[in-house]
Amino acid sequence: MERFYNAFNRFDAYLLLHRLQQAGITAHVFNEHVQSIVGDVPPDVAQPQVWLERARDRPQAEAVLAALQADRRKTGSVRCRKCGEDNPATFDLCWHCGADLQVS
Repeated sequence: MERFYNAFNRFDAYLLLHRLQQAGITAHVFNEHVQSIVGDVPPDVAQPQVWLERARDRPQAEAVLAALQADRRKTGSVRCRKCGEDNPATFDLCWHCGADLQVS
């Protein structure tokens, strides 16, 4: 196993974990309940961490992480082509009708 990512918080760690799992990468979250001891130990030790099961998955995992970070930088809104509703740019599906918001 190999440490891949120090998360900001538990939710951040699980968001990345689930994206990795969707890509077929086996990973685990460690230290998810240890943030309260930051100050007693260095932050990189107490923050939630995402570990890869197989080191050979690192290049693919880095691509998944880059895509996640790009998604986080999206701002503004996207108008649904089906119902015309405005949705945050970070949404994949329309919150109103469920239509795909991705531009093909």
